[in-house]
Amino acid sequence: MIKPIIITTCLTIVSTSVFANPAYHNEAAANKAVEFAPGVISTTEHFEINTVFNQSGDNVIFARCNDDFSHCTMMQSSFDSGNWQSPTPLAISGEYLDADPYYSADYSQLYFVSKRPLKGEKEEAKEVNIWRSTWKNDQWQQPEYLDINSNAADLYPSLTDKGELYFPSFRDNGRHMFVAQPKGNGFTTPEPLPSHIYGVNGNIGDSAVSRDGKTIVFSIKDRQDSLGKGDLYISHLVGNEWTVAKSLGDKVNTADHEFTPIISPDGNYLFFTRIENGKGNLYQIRLSALMAD
Repeated sequence: MIKPIIITTCLTIVSTSVFANPAYHNEAAANKAVEFAPGVISTTEHFEINTVFNQSGDNVIFARCNDDFSHCTMMQSSFDSGNWQSPTPLAISGEYLDADPYYSADYSQLYFVSKRPLKGEKEEAKEVNIWRSTWKNDQWQQPEYLDINSNAADLYPSLTDKGELYFPSFRDNGRHMFVAQPKGNGFTTPEPLPSHIYGVNGNIGDSAVSRDGKTIVFSIKDRQDSLGKGDLYISHLVGNEWTVAKSLGDKVNTADHEFTPIISPDGNYLFFTRIENGKGNLYQIRLSALMAD
């Protein structure tokens, strides 16, 4: 059973208004997965991934990518006059591959992955690394490289309210979910979660932890119960052990590819990407629709 995650932090960076119903509230998503802001944010001509909101739910950051993922730009859109507005690139994004945005618990920092050059280098990095930018003086500051990165691809950062950083990584010739504890302005050495979580033959991709640190929604492929090229699964922390991830079922998963799961700030919706006809489209479904599954 999926339990909605309630976020209690009060700082909002992008917007100071508070919605009784966030702008992403959608009655049509109460029983099935529906596209998010079709034609404006989720489009047929572009490949969109990720959907992360400010706390009040009236600003969204996502990534718009080339079909082959050779380049992605982080975009943002605000909700105004009853509609999501045409997205514009974040000021810190556009020159290099940037994707997978995620806010810190107090919404003062934005974590993301990038192939931007490492210190002292001029060329793009060979693999994506995790970076972060701080909101200061009404703008995102120059991103900083995190020391938790490896020589392999480090993906899809997500953080708990305690400041724990979870991320999938291809380091050590595998695909594992890692967690790093907060330490000063940085983090401790990342530790892998037990591999039984992924299930038999499960290979993980973009996967995100809930804000309370008790739930992980995984993107997993190659399991016997997979419906498509990649499906979404859920694992819960029971006591001190993570359960084997369970499929979210056919209300979410299809013969296509589902990935980039994110839980909305109010804990009521699951957002994800579905690749259809070679394009990434953004979807949402209310978590209560999955509780009986």
